[in-house]
Amino acid sequence: MKDKYTIIFIPPDDSDTRQLQFSKLGKRFIKAGLLLIGVLIIGLSARNLYLSYYINNLKPTSEHITQLKSTIAERDQEISDLKETSIQMTEDLSRIKDLEGKLSSMLQINPTSSASTSLSRSINPDAQNFILANTPVQTSNQSAQIVADHLNLLEKYYEAAVLQKGRLDHTPSILPVEGEITSPHGYRQNPFGGWSKEFHNGIDIACNYGTPILATADGIVTFSGRNSVFGLRVDIDHGDGIKTFYGHNSRLLVKEGDLVKKRDLIAYSGNSGRSTGSHLHYGITVNGKNVDPLTFTIITKERNEDV
Repeated sequence: MKDKYTIIFIPPDDSDTRQLQFSKLGKRFIKAGLLLIGVLIIGLSARNLYLSYYINNLKPTSEHITQLKSTIAERDQEISDLKETSIQMTEDLSRIKDLEGKLSSMLQINPTSSASTSLSRSINPDAQNFILANTPVQTSNQSAQIVADHLNLLEKYYEAAVLQKGRLDHTPSILPVEGEITSPHGYRQNPFGGWSKEFHNGIDIACNYGTPILATADGIVTFSGRNSVFGLRVDIDHGDGIKTFYGHNSRLLVKEGDLVKKRDLIAYSGNSGRSTGSHLHYGITVNGKNVDPLTFTIITKERNEDV
């Protein structure tokens, strides 16, 4: 048993004891192993202490990084919102410019200055994006709302203008041919002789044979043919109970059911029907009642008297 070491394990009960024998060399191995384990434990403990200290020191930095990430996310969302606002403003400004052009054309005006037009021309998309990117969100939203409100108002004006233009286009506000009004609306002496008077349900406009006759408003042709009194005659329904008719023509260019626009060529003047010479008989009825055409036209009775 020389140079041998024995470790005896005595259990707490009456069971058999156990023993473990090892030599000096084994003892050295055991010591070395215990030393290595101790070194490992000390190293792990030191590592844990270092990591704990490092983490505690990095905690404020980590919290700051987390806050920065949240701020960056908020800024990214704000930038995204600003881009959407910029796109919407660009579309609204383009729509405003388009509506202004249509209104100018419709109303036959040439606007010398317009805040929205100058704004839409001066701010290109890149410049607008730069401005919005450097503008508080609330201010940019207010600007976008102002543009949107202006667009909404302009759209209402445009709708009203379209409606009004439609009414004007369907109102016979011009004369179908240029010339002297030789016989006005109302009672007159019979042009075929005698002392009798007759009711003249329109006006006679002197013009050369074959002069172009124009529609005085938009409408639909309801009659185009020969009439015992007015010869070759055209009737046009303009809606809202307003109808015009054109008599004594030499040639008709439209037929029943045709849609015509104001100033469309519909016939050529002549001397057909009950007529004493080449001229155009032009009449208007409103809800079936005959009225003086000059009440609708730009040329007034006073101007006709001056002629």
